[in-house]
Amino acid sequence: MSPSSHWTLFIARPGRDRQHVIRDPQGEPRIIFGEDDGKKINDRLAGYLVESLNAGLDIEDPNPEEGWFLDSPEDSDEQDPAILICDPDFETRLEILDTGNIEEDQALGRKVVALINTYFIQTEASHLRPSSAGFPSERQQPRSKR
Repeated sequence: MSPSSHWTLFIARPGRDRQHVIRDPQGEPRIIFGEDDGKKINDRLAGYLVESLNAGLDIEDPNPEEGWFLDSPEDSDEQDPAILICDPDFETRLEILDTGNIEEDQALGRKVVALINTYFIQTEASHLRPSSAGFPSERQQPRSKR
C-alpha cells in the first residue's frame, strides 16, 4: 500500500448508539463495527485495524481455528450483503461491506480476522491479570462454530 493510500476511521454517534466506520483509501466505507459494548474495545480495536491497514501489515492468522468466523453472502439470503465477522457469542460484530467483488471482500475479511486474532493475543499477553479487562482472555477459550 502506497503512503498516499490511507484508510480512515469515522466514529458515528446516531443518538446514544456508537458505530465505527473504517473507509478505504478511495473514501468508501468498508468495515463497520457494531454498537460499543461499553468496554471501549471497539475504539482500541478499530484504531489498531486502521494502523495495521495503513502500514500494509499482512499477517498470518495466529489462531485460525477459534475465536472468529466469516459469514459471506453465499451462506444466506440476507438483504444487506456483507461479510460478517463475529466472535462465537456475537458480542463483537464487524461488517465488510459488499463491493461486488466477493474475492476482494473475502480477502479483506480474512486479513481483518487475522489482525483481530493477533490483537487479542497481543492484548492478552500485555495484561497478565485476566480479570483486568475480562474481554480478551475470554476470546481465547477453544470454541468452534460452523
